[in-house]
Amino acid sequence: MASYLANSIPQQQPSISASQWALVSNQNQSIQNLLLSESETGSNNRPPKLNHMNDYPSWKGPSTSAGYANMLEDDKKAYDLEKKAFAILTQALHKEIYHQFGYCKTTKSLWDALVARGEGNAASRKTRHDLLKKEFESFQFLENETLNDMTSRVYHLISEMSSYNVNATH
Repeated sequence: MASYLANSIPQQQPSISASQWALVSNQNQSIQNLLLSESETGSNNRPPKLNHMNDYPSWKGPSTSAGYANMLEDDKKAYDLEKKAFAILTQALHKEIYHQFGYCKTTKSLWDALVARGEGNAASRKTRHDLLKKEFESFQFLENETLNDMTSRVYHLISEMSSYNVNATH
């Protein structure tokens, strides 16, 4: 009887729209990107993977010339904190960026180098400010561009303008 009822009652197939499939597909891609990124940069509880032995010097992090065993307890604590801070900062950088700063051996020197490279001097900031203002004034929809792509571009431009204190006059 139960099989008769099951066969006589029309079954509703779940309908999944194209946008829902796209969302699932994007989530899978995001998860894959996260896993790949984690293997390159590490995470809170795991260091980055050593992919090639040529990368060992930058992968191992800072070292101390004085033996750790010979350090005073306060010096060991300071060294351990510095080592952890340096590891966290270097793990946050993509491999291609980190290699540009391989000469930095302390957290402060790395941070200062990143600030100098990222912010530049007064002349480079002025140039970037002017370029962003010009880009905003000439912003237009590109051929074969989707609305989402254009929206992403405009929000990215607005974020950059904000960081360089460029005011939109339109």
